[in-house]
Amino acid sequence: MAEFKTEFHRFIALCNEEYLIQYANKGIYNRALKDMEKGVTVSYEFGDDYVQCALSDDSVCRLHADISRFSCSCPSDKMCKHVIIAIVYYANQYLTVDTTEEVAGFQPDFGWVLALAPAQISKAFSEAQIEEVLFRLEYDEDIEIAMTSFLTVTLPSQKVIVTFEPDSEIAKTMCSCKAKGNCIHKLEALLRYRLANQIDDSAALLTTNLDVSFDQDVVRETKELIQEVLGIGLAKLSNTICTRIELLAIAAHNGNLPNLESELRGLHGDLSLFFKRHVQFSKEGLLDRLTRVYVGLVALERAVHSDQKKQLLGSFKSRYYTIPQLTLYALGANPWETRSGYKGVTYYFFSLDDKRIYTYTEARPVYYEGSSFSYLNSYKGKTPWSDLLTMEELAQSQVVLTQPKTNREQRLSSSEDTQLGIQARLHIEEIELGDTFIRDWADVTKRKSGDLFEQSTDTVFLLRAAKASNVEFDDATQKLSITIEHEDCHTIDLTITYQEKFARTLNALERNKRLLELRDVFVLVQRIGDTFVPISFLQGTSLTSIKLDL
Repeated sequence: MAEFKTEFHRFIALCNEEYLIQYANKGIYNRALKDMEKGVTVSYEFGDDYVQCALSDDSVCRLHADISRFSCSCPSDKMCKHVIIAIVYYANQYLTVDTTEEVAGFQPDFGWVLALAPAQISKAFSEAQIEEVLFRLEYDEDIEIAMTSFLTVTLPSQKVIVTFEPDSEIAKTMCSCKAKGNCIHKLEALLRYRLANQIDDSAALLTTNLDVSFDQDVVRETKELIQEVLGIGLAKLSNTICTRIELLAIAAHNGNLPNLESELRGLHGDLSLFFKRHVQFSKEGLLDRLTRVYVGLVALERAVHSDQKKQLLGSFKSRYYTIPQLTLYALGANPWETRSGYKGVTYYFFSLDDKRIYTYTEARPVYYEGSSFSYLNSYKGKTPWSDLLTMEELAQSQVVLTQPKTNREQRLSSSEDTQLGIQARLHIEEIELGDTFIRDWADVTKRKSGDLFEQSTDTVFLLRAAKASNVEFDDATQKLSITIEHEDCHTIDLTITYQEKFARTLNALERNKRLLELRDVFVLVQRIGDTFVPISFLQGTSLTSIKLDL
């Protein structure tokens, strides 16, 4: 009992006002003090590992040398005023000089927080929580650390405080969000505190427990269809093949084959252009797609490891995670339509924080009967984060997003929890653009879009053109070519393919001589295969999205 009494005295000595308010709340703490002022007293009886506390208001509490272990005769299942009275009264009445000397020199020990093994952390939190926090750790956040009777880690952007007790465990950690169990704030505070002490758990905690099952019949049928197309040849191919491809795309969706579904819809688009004898049909492009799909399916059948299968299967929907803040400089907007049957507008932003390009896309499938998408309505509509701006205004602004959600491809979500603030737009010439800005134009042709089996990525970058030296429309290919020159006379041809809905834009670019008069203008360029497509022109604080503003 003597040993327990010493532990109990150490516990009582740690129970200062801040600690008790953190564990309960300020209101309960203040009510406990008022009752003591009115004359409530407590008598104590020590057991082997507990103290029985009889209050003069007929309440009975039981305390241990641990803040999380208590009981009270009152109906409350949380820390009540009676428990606080029992703690504070003992501290005031029984922590004498002798007992103070008994616990003198005792310092709270938070070494356990740093001594935790990654396996212990992984066991305490869900896979989804770990995945999200590891993503958030890629973004810096200045945490506030304080050590008193307990260790507190404050996450300012989330306005939460996580409290670690001495010589304790994760389950007894407290969070000001008051969520039950081990919330995501506890994990983030724990990992950020360990990072601040040069302990990086990212590699050890990263898990790949994934569903990589898929419908093998769909894979087999797709391979047979590709063999049939290549065997018959385009000249003898019936247009009923498009119906078969559409049905296979639906089966691929139901069979957990997201990459294959997308490729099949693209193949449907390619062959639809062929049957229409459309100028945009490319035999080489069709053969490239057929080869990529077939080889990818063979690789999927032979893949052994889960991570290989994951890459080959792809995903239907990316996970989005909340990050602290992004300061975004708009680079322009680009309307598009895919051969797989989607239309949309993608808005591009340069992050002044991590020097990367982020995108926000509004898109709709238009392959269903009666479905449609209006580029103009999207562009003139309000932003998802605020009614203060339209998307057109956002596409030419500089903003701060607080608590935005993004995925690993830097795509932004339309989350209602995100708050938007407007800043004065900087001159683009003043911004350190990092790798987004290509200074050596010879590097442009060296850049590759990814591995053979990866879904095509939206590769965009900035060039600074000394001038545009030539603008010409080719009737045969139905493409507008804009030749831009670097200051060292190196040239690149930018290409815009004719679309009826943007005929006015192409006509304006071809005939308006102002384009040839521009000097030292930044151009946002998208690379598609070996073709370079201009999205917008930027100079100073001004910005022109080519297809939407001209």
